[in-house]
Amino acid sequence: MLKSKLLPYALPAVLLGLAASPVLALAADGMQSSPDECAVWKRELAFAQSVDQHDAAVFATYLHPQAVFNAATGEPARGREQIVRNWTAIIAGKVRLVWRPGHVSVGGDGNVAISRGPFFVATTDTDGTSHYAVGTFTSVWARANAGSAWLVVFDGGGPPPAGVASEAEAVAYVDEAPKTCP
Repeated sequence: MLKSKLLPYALPAVLLGLAASPVLALAADGMQSSPDECAVWKRELAFAQSVDQHDAAVFATYLHPQAVFNAATGEPARGREQIVRNWTAIIAGKVRLVWRPGHVSVGGDGNVAISRGPFFVATTDTDGTSHYAVGTFTSVWARANAGSAWLVVFDGGGPPPAGVASEAEAVAYVDEAPKTCP
């Protein structure tokens, strides 16, 4: 029953590139992040805060103009404008989406990064019943050169999030990620 109630809201969560693991192991390896990895970590966190602050204009500034969300699926959202339109309910707070980066890796020529961490989505039925689900997001960031801003290029698709019993459980899941760059 929970799955059917979450189905209309699964797309926003899928847009964050879910992984199937029910629990996210974070920062257990003791590795220290590089300055560029921390820069991406901070951008990811600020990106999430733009949603929490219901600011579509700021949200859009984190997106590459040709970004693809729900990437590697049959229903990708292409381009900044379409992604912002698809996220209208989330940015407005009609669907609550909270995420935090857990791990960031910079690779290639130093201008491409991947960010991964926990998220939760909260929805409310017309009768006022709240539902919570958790998952893991993955996003790919890029910058033109070492002096330019990191922008989200890809946000991958994946399976629907796993339902949890309460908001406290959902919040605890996201709180497993570090609050500052490791």
